[in-house]
Amino acid sequence: MTRPGTSTSPWAVLLLAWLGWVFDVADTAIFNLAKVPMLTGMLGVAEYARRGTAVEAQIQTVFLIGWSIGGLGFGILADRWGRTRTLVLTVLLYCLCTGLTVLCKTPEQVAVARFLTALGIGGEWAAGAALVAETFADGFRPTVSSLLQTAAAFGPMLAAVANLLLAGKPWQWLFLVGILPALVCCLARLGAHDSKPVMQKKANPLRDLWNDPALRRRAGLAMIVGAVGIAGAGTASFWQPNLVKEVSIGVTKQVLDARTSHVTLISHLGTLAGVFAVPWLCRVFGRKPTIAAFYVATPLVVIVALGTGTTYVRLELLLPMVNFFAIGVSGAFVLYFPELFPSDVRATGAGLAYNVGRILSVPMPLATAWAIRQYGGSIATGVVLSGSVYLLGLIAIPFLPETKGKPLPA
Repeated sequence: MTRPGTSTSPWAVLLLAWLGWVFDVADTAIFNLAKVPMLTGMLGVAEYARRGTAVEAQIQTVFLIGWSIGGLGFGILADRWGRTRTLVLTVLLYCLCTGLTVLCKTPEQVAVARFLTALGIGGEWAAGAALVAETFADGFRPTVSSLLQTAAAFGPMLAAVANLLLAGKPWQWLFLVGILPALVCCLARLGAHDSKPVMQKKANPLRDLWNDPALRRRAGLAMIVGAVGIAGAGTASFWQPNLVKEVSIGVTKQVLDARTSHVTLISHLGTLAGVFAVPWLCRVFGRKPTIAAFYVATPLVVIVALGTGTTYVRLELLLPMVNFFAIGVSGAFVLYFPELFPSDVRATGAGLAYNVGRILSVPMPLATAWAIRQYGGSIATGVVLSGSVYLLGLIAIPFLPETKGKPLPA
């Protein structure tokens, strides 16, 4: 099951990477769940009604920039310093900065805390994806990719359960929950060995990748494909609490918190189904056809779910379908992106594709917020219009290589 020549404990490696990604996604979900009460308290009810969605979008933009920088910086570090040490360092960073959010008093302070948190979150995925890809033999990687990417569902579910248990409590309580993963991941680190020797200091993975025309072209195209998928998944998750609030006028805060938690839990059942289905589809039909099919399907199901009006019951019924396609496609990224790059630049290349690609998705929160304002404050209309971004991904996909049935590059 392990790749020949490695000295890893495979399930400890998978557990470490999975825990890191679960808590990573949970952190993002915690902010999505807390942002409305947080900013309402900071700005006041009237001011939040006037510009709350714009402030949320600005904070999310800063977060995406931090995620991109962290993805590049820690991806390079993972290629030079080792996967597991970098992985644990990134988890400690984003847990610490999540805890610091509790102390924030203004939206500007929240933006700074989210930027620092994003540095760790961005680096965690690149190190974890490379580590898992290099630990398991080629035939097992689709299955292991499914297991790893279930974190995209379990993370938000964990945050939703915390939000449900803390319904009616101050938003700060949620961010305190985000500190706990650091201890868990550090304990898991004790059973995991690295999949790659530490590089000599003279090595420069980013320079080596950029100086190779084929790898440079591949990284650029993968960044576009990754940015599109990330933008779509981020839009689906980020605005869900706002959609619930939009259809819950007149209910108490406790009821609103409970509704938001229920919708988050139910919608991510669709995520869970998607991340299990996508690697299997990649194995049967290929990586590129699967990603392309999901990029066609996602805007269509968003229109079906939100384009004809929303109610609380419709959100419960249809958002799982949105998440199946919009977030489920990420199950292809954890399999495909490490396959595009050789070992010495694998974490750097995957970090560029999945995390630095986020820099291309930075305009999405602001563009969606602008569309919301233009259409009378309708969250649903703004989310529907954001689906046009998938066209960019469909243009880039044909120019990337297909890796189905091929061994991981040495």
